[in-house]
Amino acid sequence: MKKALLVILPAMMALGAKAQDCPNGNFESWTSRPYTTPDSSWYTSNIESIAKEDSLTVWSVAGFSGQAVHIQTAIVGTDTLQAYIINTTGDPKNGTGGVPYSQQPTSVTGYYRYHMVSNDSALMIFEFKKAGVVISSTVFTFRNVSGDISTFTAFSFPLNSIPVAPDSVIIGITSSNLNGAGLQSGSWLELDQLEFAGTGITQPIVGGSFDNFVAQTMDLPTNWSVGIHGNGGSGVSKSSTHYGGSYSLQLTTMPGAGGSGNSFVECGEVTTGSMSSNSGPVGGLPYTRTSDTLTGYYMYAPVGADTGRISTSLSSAGSFIGGNNYNFFAASTWTYFEMPFQAASGTPDTLRIDIQSGSWNVTTPGSVLNLDNLQLKSQPLLGVKGIEVVNSSITAYPNPANDVLNLRFEYKATGKTETKIYDMMGRIIDSRSYNEAPSVITFQVGQLPAGMYFYEVMNNGQIARDKFMKD
Repeated sequence: MKKALLVILPAMMALGAKAQDCPNGNFESWTSRPYTTPDSSWYTSNIESIAKEDSLTVWSVAGFSGQAVHIQTAIVGTDTLQAYIINTTGDPKNGTGGVPYSQQPTSVTGYYRYHMVSNDSALMIFEFKKAGVVISSTVFTFRNVSGDISTFTAFSFPLNSIPVAPDSVIIGITSSNLNGAGLQSGSWLELDQLEFAGTGITQPIVGGSFDNFVAQTMDLPTNWSVGIHGNGGSGVSKSSTHYGGSYSLQLTTMPGAGGSGNSFVECGEVTTGSMSSNSGPVGGLPYTRTSDTLTGYYMYAPVGADTGRISTSLSSAGSFIGGNNYNFFAASTWTYFEMPFQAASGTPDTLRIDIQSGSWNVTTPGSVLNLDNLQLKSQPLLGVKGIEVVNSSITAYPNPANDVLNLRFEYKATGKTETKIYDMMGRIIDSRSYNEAPSVITFQVGQLPAGMYFYEVMNNGQIARDKFMKD
């Protein structure tokens, strides 16, 4: 998978440890973080920096005329939050992406002010392309050679020659130079009234006035880390399409950092661990069981033959010792799944759950995965303390039960049916799935200790649940 040089290393939101279960598996708890984007034509580093350290790196300020864009580097602990704006889902350093532009300017003009810490430097990069090939490239550097520029100052910088009329342009602006040795927290650059100039130049830089900032919101699922791979969006969102509660997790496969003309995509991705710089999710949450089963409900709208994926990884002292994978195929209604997993040897100390919206090797974005009521069979039932008894359509007999429990539909049930038995701790004791609903569902309960239990039946969107006693 390619990585854009101007894009920060993959970012994940901080995760609070919660042992022995799947945290926030019903996806009812979210953090909504507001931010702004200069015009709808610019992409910014705010998505990465919010997900990584809940910190803004791009915002609006009073400009030379109207508003200007403020771009500021931050270093939080060991995390470097380089700030940038870019006019495409591409990387100016390698010529991917671009927006339509057909004239041959000789310079770029505007107003700027900056504060460069120590020997740091900000950059502006302009790439002109023709038929997918870069035909002209210019890099401007703002260096701390004469102190800060504290008031907006006009500039006119020459562009390298553009030999023929281009068909697109890439513009990328950063507050620090990731390729240099002087990257410093607190370095910032402000720009206003950015324009191309030259004889006969009439085409503007779209959004170059920086007067129209657009309010945005990024939703982050509590206790899950969000993978950020490109500058086109996180691919992670809160959805009101839900199996239970009010929300579900929605993951969407986004265009790759090279733009729509590039042959790779960026999957929406979350994990209960954290994301390393170059090798994907690492770590996880405390866990010591040698076997378990991950369950939940999903809907999946793939593009073509794409498949979503969920995986579990068990580790001990940092070494992988077991786990499993489950692929999601097309499902237009909520579909129950189970994925058993176990340690191949030894006892784990950590479990990590990773989810992604599709395959990394597909070429077309747009696959959408929704997940809800994700939990381990060993963990307490989501919301068991406030379980709502709904039993107008099912008769459970005998109750109390001894060897078997029968669940009989009091209407003509058709289509797919999901059933579960829970203990008082909310743990799933047994579950069944039918493509066509039977008239009576029978559970063997003779092996269960005496006490109170719950059953749940879902059929064609109707849910029935109640308690029963085991003698």
